[in-house]
Amino acid sequence: MAISQIQISVSDLTLGMYVSRLDRPWKNTPFPLQGFYVRASEDIASLKSYCDHVYIDVNKGRGLLEGAGVVSPRGDRRAQLRPASPDRRQTSRDLQAGEDCPPINVRKGIYDVTVSLRVEVEQAKHLVRDLRANLSLVSRQIVRGKLEDYDKLKENVGGMVESVLRCPDAFIWLVRLRDKDQHTHDHSLRSALWAVQFARFIGMDKREISVLCLGTLLKDIGKTKLSNALLRKQNRTEEEDREYQQYVTYGVEMLRNTHNVEPRVISIVRYHAERNNGQGFPERISGTKIPLLARIAGIAATYDAISNPRESDKPAAPSRAVSLLYNMRGEEFQEDLVVQFIQSVGLYPTGTLVELTTGDIGVIVEQHPQSRLTPQVAILGQSADNLNDNIFLIDLKDEEKTREALSQTGGIGLQDVDRVAIARDLEPMGYDIDLSNVSSLFMNDSVEAKEGFWSSLRGKMGFDRLN
Repeated sequence: MAISQIQISVSDLTLGMYVSRLDRPWKNTPFPLQGFYVRASEDIASLKSYCDHVYIDVNKGRGLLEGAGVVSPRGDRRAQLRPASPDRRQTSRDLQAGEDCPPINVRKGIYDVTVSLRVEVEQAKHLVRDLRANLSLVSRQIVRGKLEDYDKLKENVGGMVESVLRCPDAFIWLVRLRDKDQHTHDHSLRSALWAVQFARFIGMDKREISVLCLGTLLKDIGKTKLSNALLRKQNRTEEEDREYQQYVTYGVEMLRNTHNVEPRVISIVRYHAERNNGQGFPERISGTKIPLLARIAGIAATYDAISNPRESDKPAAPSRAVSLLYNMRGEEFQEDLVVQFIQSVGLYPTGTLVELTTGDIGVIVEQHPQSRLTPQVAILGQSADNLNDNIFLIDLKDEEKTREALSQTGGIGLQDVDRVAIARDLEPMGYDIDLSNVSSLFMNDSVEAKEGFWSSLRGKMGFDRLN
């Protein structure tokens, strides 16, 4: 039987290989996947920082080069394999469906976090408020066919992009604090946020990011032509589904009729529902015929729809949403776009409910860009009756202070773990969490109240304030 999976040193990885297993659990790395293609040198550099060896599937990707050997479990090199034939037909579903799309240009590290969450959130909350208001205003104007405040919306978008480039966690957190009766607008806002933070992650030009943001915000404008009953219906008939899909055509017509919106923004609205395998709508085009920005908008919108389903109080945990999105790679969506998008979102996005190895339950508050598995976490109350009491912050990067803080509340599970870490994310349903209460740890209208809160917290927990 031919060998399909081979254990090799990370230093022997080359572009085009398919990594099927790691030498450690996937959850302990930034790769929230069960296999991916090595598309760029940055992928190899990232793997080197986490793994000594990996497993490659030579039936899905490139085989070993001349001179490279298989690594045995003891770490020594065994017999060399012949290199894979360069003209060997790649048979995986991933490459078949997405082979017309060239790999995206990834430039990681272009945008650094330059402002802390505590500082940025004060400015971002005004941006979120204005953006919601102007998106609603512009939507009504588009419906009437007289768009007067588009420049205000563009100004808001510019502010949003700048904020996300400075500190993406601030906007992500604030958008989580959504009004439940604002689904359509907040879905558009969240989708735009996921798209922008992804574009930030791959180092896209700022002007391109602004176009992407505008197009994603306006992608659903045509739904104003549909009835609420049709929009909310879960199981549509074929006829109802055809009627629903008309929202894209309606939206394009509405934006064209205003004579204010740029063609590239309209292009995102027109193509965001198309799919890589040609099974989207309304034109059923595929591959590179779908503009890149529309492909990104489609992935971002799908991820948000999975995470925040309409008319549901049971959104999926991030790990579940990532798994469902990953299963769409190479079919509905371009494979390497999905891989990079998932890496940009991370295992535990800001606002994720998690359980620690100690058994404590908390909410992710802020990420460390270079250490995303050790974020700052708001630990919820110990009482099963009220998780919203006595909330406090820990920083998983600082093991000593984390243990000190947890020990003040009993620290029941501290003695049983070598390191305090995230064990898993949790489905939000079943937990009565007041996110506005959590946000009081870093958001207060009064400076005096903020200083008093932190003085009290430091005195009680012996823990430094959030930087």
